[in-house]
Amino acid sequence: MSIIIGADIGTSNIKVIACKNNNETLLSEIYPCTTIQTSSEKVEQDPELVLQSVNSVLKKIILSLKGEAIAGICFSAAMHSIIAIDENNKPLTHAILWGDTRSSRQANRLKETGIAEKLYRQTGVPVHPALPLCKIMWMKENLPEIFNRAHKFISLKEFIFFNWFGKYIIDHSIAGATGMQDIQHLQWSETALQIAGIKAEQLSQIVPVTHTESELNPSYKKYFGIENTPFVIGSSDGCLANTGSGVFDADEAALTIGTSGAVRTTISSPALNKEPTLFCYPLLKDVFIKGGAVNNGGYVLQWFAESFMDRRLQSGSDYALLVEEAQSVDAGAEGLIFLPYLQGERAPIWDAAARGVFFGMNNLHRQPHFIRAVLEGVNFALYDVFCELTKHHDPIKTIYASGGFVQSDFWVQMVADIFNKQLVVNDQADASAIGAAMLGSYATGLSKNFSALPSSSKTGKTFYPDIEKHKRYMRRFAIFRSLYLALEKEFPKLANL
Repeated sequence: MSIIIGADIGTSNIKVIACKNNNETLLSEIYPCTTIQTSSEKVEQDPELVLQSVNSVLKKIILSLKGEAIAGICFSAAMHSIIAIDENNKPLTHAILWGDTRSSRQANRLKETGIAEKLYRQTGVPVHPALPLCKIMWMKENLPEIFNRAHKFISLKEFIFFNWFGKYIIDHSIAGATGMQDIQHLQWSETALQIAGIKAEQLSQIVPVTHTESELNPSYKKYFGIENTPFVIGSSDGCLANTGSGVFDADEAALTIGTSGAVRTTISSPALNKEPTLFCYPLLKDVFIKGGAVNNGGYVLQWFAESFMDRRLQSGSDYALLVEEAQSVDAGAEGLIFLPYLQGERAPIWDAAARGVFFGMNNLHRQPHFIRAVLEGVNFALYDVFCELTKHHDPIKTIYASGGFVQSDFWVQMVADIFNKQLVVNDQADASAIGAAMLGSYATGLSKNFSALPSSSKTGKTFYPDIEKHKRYMRRFAIFRSLYLALEKEFPKLANL
């Protein structure tokens, strides 16, 4: 029996699975992560605590295998984190996460000067405060002492790998998400480096997602109780969610809703939209992931429940119960429309200044109407990404869904109706962790075919759209889209009040 471990280092949870043979899940563990958010703009994590958490949950899985031979361990990780490291390899800052928008001014300056367009063509990533490029610019201007002391600028996964192996390396998918990698040559962009005000030596060495290290530092050999086990550097959570969902064909897409959300498809070569609305990340030589992520997914439901209903959502069943309350309201929430941009927005509008809006309230609207409007707003935001994706792409026939929202049939059906597409719920424990295990199997030679899937990967429950509800939703979606356009210039004024 060949065992591969897949680990997904997310911003909300760390998920680790052990797979045997054809990626059949044998064991799984999940460990929550603590996020530090002291303002609407500042979102961080303590890298040392993340390292400890990854170590703990990985060790638990290894011990649970009771001496079974491990063929490899492969990693998925959230994108866009950045840590300043001193010459003694110690963090000078916390990890600044994707949701941190303190670099909005720097991102806007790149857009206003036209540099953002040039960077998009070179890197495949729209300019936004989420990008480490913009965060480094922000550090230079606002934390000059730390910027000048910084020996390296690295992500959380790089920090973890350095502690394990003593090397600064970054896979080209995570590197692609920095906004500083040339997508054609998979090297650091000189243009981006000059804009950031740093040298290539201050970033890690770019390696393929199949790159393997096996010589753990002695203390970690003892801690994990393993020796010479291949650690595959892996890729980003977004790329591996596509892989774990089995999305390899041009007429398929993957949709994920967790804390945030995303819609992605797989293409064979870099392809950019005319406008900088979507990203394109490299995975393998002939595998690229194109799509867009939104900031506001399940988090928006959590915010509404805690802020207006005094309810804490601590489990998937808690979310499912809340969602059920919206079923008493017809599609369209009786004219109530919600812009879900509580944390600004990434794709397709890339507007960190955008804010949440309830529009169309009247005296007949009750709590279930607001819950339904929140759900529809999150789904509309993802549909907005999907519309951009299909502008310059073959027609999408099937969408494979994963993430916490799949625990609610009602929510999944709503997405099917809005997108007017067949939705298949992924049966796997976690698409990104499964994707990491698949990549690990390929990188270690256990699987000769990267797209070899677990037998149940594409046979989950299928949801079919209701065309009449789709038509009703599209009338609301038109207002949703025009509402943002009408308010786009007003949102930045809120920061100056």
